[in-house]
Amino acid sequence: MYVVSYFTDADEALHLAYSLDGEEFTAVDGGRPVLRGTVGTGRLRDPFIGAGPDGLFHLLATDGWTSPYIVHATSADLVHWSEQRLIPVMAEVDGAQNAWAPEFFLDRASGRYHLVWSSVVAPGTSAEGQDYEHVSQDHRIWHCTTEDFRTFSAPALFFDPGHSVIDATVREADGGGFLMAYKDERGDNDLTTAHKDIHLTTFDVPGGPFAPSLGPVSPSVVEGPSLFRRDGDWIMIFDHFLEGRYGAARSTDGTEWEPVSLGLPPGMRHASVLETPALHSLTAR
Repeated sequence: MYVVSYFTDADEALHLAYSLDGEEFTAVDGGRPVLRGTVGTGRLRDPFIGAGPDGLFHLLATDGWTSPYIVHATSADLVHWSEQRLIPVMAEVDGAQNAWAPEFFLDRASGRYHLVWSSVVAPGTSAEGQDYEHVSQDHRIWHCTTEDFRTFSAPALFFDPGHSVIDATVREADGGGFLMAYKDERGDNDLTTAHKDIHLTTFDVPGGPFAPSLGPVSPSVVEGPSLFRRDGDWIMIFDHFLEGRYGAARSTDGTEWEPVSLGLPPGMRHASVLETPALHSLTAR
């Protein structure tokens, strides 16, 4: 079973959709939000859901445009959720202006979960007066680690290719190591711009060294990639955020990609895909 978590421009809250085949997705509750933000800015942008060490589903979400915190909540069934809390991932970093698109992945070798997100860090400055919604900023990928989602290591730089990047998503790669997709954030939010597309890299150990980047593997202008496996293939979805639609690509080896059609809910923004055993409580809604 596949579950897509997403928000919409009309409602910055958690929305869910599910699919039994990874091709056609049905919105839960007719597309209405299943969870609204109760902490911080009250927003739940870029929601990501993964399975944690306690057997629960862990939600991470962006707490607005310029918050140094990320939102966290847990659920056993994706229907009933714990109280939300703010994780201060960048709150103590001088010049940290935001913490976008948080996700996590498990490093089985260490038993630690790595949280990854995008941040602008400019020591001695603040986010006040910055137009993050419309003007690209100089982001890098940051991370911290946890074994229990209660205590976290200090934040540290994770991936810096020498230019602005956002929206990292990591999956275990075929044959070991990890596959990471990310957005090249250079350029302008204009359909004629260069960059603003998805690239890939691999690494054996979290934090690198990273293999030379492959890409672009998507059209431009897109963001918010998410990777999942279907019938032995890699499927990647990405948000055509200026055009109000979603795109997808398929690969047999993670290197060569071709467009593929998926039936996804309308209005979906920055979605993430969770592969999980069937959840009758979710499909019943």
